[in-house]
Amino acid sequence: MTKNLFLVLLLLVCGRLSFAQCNSAAPVTHYLTQTGPGEIYRPNVANWKGGDTIKITGTNYSVIEFNNIGGDACRDLVIMPQTRLNTGQFRIKGNCRYIKVWGGQNSNGIRITGGSLAITKSHHITADNMEISGGSVGVYCKQDYDAGDPETWQPGYVMNKIKLTNLWIHDINGEGMYVGHTSPNGVVYNGINRIPIRLDSVEISNCVVERTQWDGIQLSNARNGCKIFNNTVKDFGLLNKSSQQAGIILGSNTNADVYGNKISRGTGNGIELFGYGVINCYNNILDSCGWDGTANGQQSIYASDYLTPSENNPKQTVNIYNNTIIKPKTSGAVFVAGYANNSFPSKVENNKMCIANPPANWLSVYVKVYTTGSTIQNNVILCESAVVLPVKFISLNATKKSDKTYEVSFEVEEDANIDHYEVIVVEPKGQKRILKIVMPDGHVQGKKKYTQTIVL
Repeated sequence: MTKNLFLVLLLLVCGRLSFAQCNSAAPVTHYLTQTGPGEIYRPNVANWKGGDTIKITGTNYSVIEFNNIGGDACRDLVIMPQTRLNTGQFRIKGNCRYIKVWGGQNSNGIRITGGSLAITKSHHITADNMEISGGSVGVYCKQDYDAGDPETWQPGYVMNKIKLTNLWIHDINGEGMYVGHTSPNGVVYNGINRIPIRLDSVEISNCVVERTQWDGIQLSNARNGCKIFNNTVKDFGLLNKSSQQAGIILGSNTNADVYGNKISRGTGNGIELFGYGVINCYNNILDSCGWDGTANGQQSIYASDYLTPSENNPKQTVNIYNNTIIKPKTSGAVFVAGYANNSFPSKVENNKMCIANPPANWLSVYVKVYTTGSTIQNNVILCESAVVLPVKFISLNATKKSDKTYEVSFEVEEDANIDHYEVIVVEPKGQKRILKIVMPDGHVQGKKKYTQTIVL
């Protein structure tokens, strides 16, 4: 009996490995037309190989679905429109692998309207240069438990190497991106707790997500090597619904870095960090996050150390540094909870905050860290004067050179005529300094960096 089980397991493993054998033939371009009126359903296509390109010839479809197709570990199978493509649904499912869905040379060459990009039980998938709008979810990327398919039970399958890049997701009735299962400890089915399969090595980058009724970007149950970077998320949580209104969520049972993102104008927390292990959150710009209509509002950056009993994860270590936080609410520019006592000491360092009329104790009001032994240092207030200026800043930085000297550098979006402006610098000890910056000839050129030394 043991020998037979081993043989079956060996056959299954070899069957999976056969998908990864590399195609050595020259790339082929295949032209794909509809399989039914306004529809494309293509399962189990054996003659599409790694390195090949599938060009969809039509321009308007109600649904496009690929099932159990793919390239190989050496080269992706590329799926793209011949010109432009509009569809209501785009689905990738059933063990699709090594696929790049690409909008082509035209900006947002694939447009999904009224539905979503749905990726289920697949691995090594890239989605690039697409526009998604008008549906209940922009990107749906996870696999729900299926009682009839053991591969949907942990550890039956891993949805690894998922890359979502250069997507424009807007005007969504729910989440902009719903990536990964939000119940990693499982669901009870017929009295048995079934653990959902995991994601791994997920990258979400260079996407614009705007005007979502619920969360902007949510990544959960994604194990190791994940990254969320260089995204713009704005006007999120428009419904102002509790627990469904964050800009970027790094959910439980997830390890990732979150960096270089711009998050603005939302009712909920700008960034939420609920994962495990070392989590670096840096170089993000958060503007007007947590404005939910209450006096204290919600947090710009919020972290808490969620437990995942179904895994043996390392404790959470959060490093929050070099972020710019503009107009935070008093509930916290940075709030590290540590409620589950599942954290190592955190670091909150070198963050810049723009707060109108900051109180003397601004640091304790706006930076709240409850993990024992944590480091809080070099967080400063730095922003332009409360007077509204006809200048839109791309960057603004002040570096203390000595007790009486600051070096200020700035870059503006457009040309502007203005004699001077003021930068308010509040040091950690509460000392407030006003730096008066005199503009050269009363005129500032857009897209040009200026550096000036201010002697107090």
